[in-house]
Amino acid sequence: MAASFRFRAWAPLLAIAALSSEACDAPQIDGVTAPPPSFAKATAGPSVTAANPASGHQGAITLDVDIVGSGFDAGSRASWQRNGVADPKITVNSTWFNSPTSLTANITIAADAATATYDIAVVTFTGKKGIGAEMFTVTFAVPLSGVTEGRAISDGGVIAGANGADVVAWTPSGGTSLVAANGMVWDIDRSGHTIAGKDAAGNPVIWTSATAAPGSWTATTMTSLGNGGAVRGIASDAAGDAVLMTGNAFSPTNQKNAIVWTRTGGGWQQRVNALPPGVAGAWGQAINGRGQVVGMDGSGCCTAVYWDSLGAPTKLLPLASASNAAAYSINGDGTIAAGNSGTQAVLWRRTLAGGVYGPWSGAIALESTSALCGRNGGSAAYDVNAAGSVVVGTSCGVAVAWRVSGGVITSRDLLQGLGPPNQSVALGISDTSAPLAVGSAKTSTGVYWWGF
Repeated sequence: MAASFRFRAWAPLLAIAALSSEACDAPQIDGVTAPPPSFAKATAGPSVTAANPASGHQGAITLDVDIVGSGFDAGSRASWQRNGVADPKITVNSTWFNSPTSLTANITIAADAATATYDIAVVTFTGKKGIGAEMFTVTFAVPLSGVTEGRAISDGGVIAGANGADVVAWTPSGGTSLVAANGMVWDIDRSGHTIAGKDAAGNPVIWTSATAAPGSWTATTMTSLGNGGAVRGIASDAAGDAVLMTGNAFSPTNQKNAIVWTRTGGGWQQRVNALPPGVAGAWGQAINGRGQVVGMDGSGCCTAVYWDSLGAPTKLLPLASASNAAAYSINGDGTIAAGNSGTQAVLWRRTLAGGVYGPWSGAIALESTSALCGRNGGSAAYDVNAAGSVVVGTSCGVAVAWRVSGGVITSRDLLQGLGPPNQSVALGISDTSAPLAVGSAKTSTGVYWWGF
């Protein structure tokens, strides 16, 4: 009995050993030998933590994007996804393995890819998947080297901007060059030959150049009221050259006055516009070719003002829900002004029929900002093109272009920034049929937008 008991105990163990030692006896699934069972802890999947660059323009071809993360292997593949599905408008041409923490994906972005934020997914050779949520943005923005903020753009793409405390010019062919040290900049004429601003001494000034080439800018200090000021807006003639300008000048008692400078055969003639009743001081922010000016008595507060070509003022009314307003731009025929009221981007409109203007409307909201951005969100409109068809500014912290037809807002397009979270602001727009906009992204990088 004892011997029989020992045989039955060892027999199953010998059989198991025999099976494990013969590979040909291992079970098969669809003709493929299944691996032996493993009780080791499964390795974690890959992670995606960053992309560089974090954005790409619509229509970009063969753009290299470095993907940073962990757990990558030599067979890893990347894809650009929205809502968990690879987006067909972003093609991954190849994925290169650099190290377990680095891949390089070469992508092509379709010209009609949505300007939106995308997830980047990585699948390893072993089939493990990791997703970096909202890592990449398809954008209309292009960064400007050596520019921290673009302020205005000519029809030919010459940009007047700032690089820290300095005034700079950027040209498509020559890049960035210094215009003036320790100054401020606001506008450029349509030809790209005149830049408006304030010099290091606090005086209103223009810088002119026939070529916009580095080292060719010449400063001209404008007449003022003896206590400094700034040139803030330029209107151009048919050739695109500055012919009218507006801004501010301080009186000896430090009162701020709205000024118009008109080009004459001998230079520039100055006029002081009247102040609206109850307004202690104000400035002109923008001017059109008819000599019509809009401005305000404080940045974002408190009264928006329109001046006609003779300098007579009219207050532009705020939204019914707000007590303050500011006007930053006016279109070519003087029928649309743009700005903000309260925390809302707005426009004001009026009719022009038979050479006669109707009255200005009250402020009209360009969007429902609280619905789009939340209760504490804000928006502002900073420029409108001469045609009055596109207004640019910022909403929810991201640059926006609003399309306008007949004074009615027809669409709201996010211009985007240089990658999540896409903080950006559009400050200026050109007057070309395919407009260009300019501003800044990520708070300290100048950008321009095209193709929107």
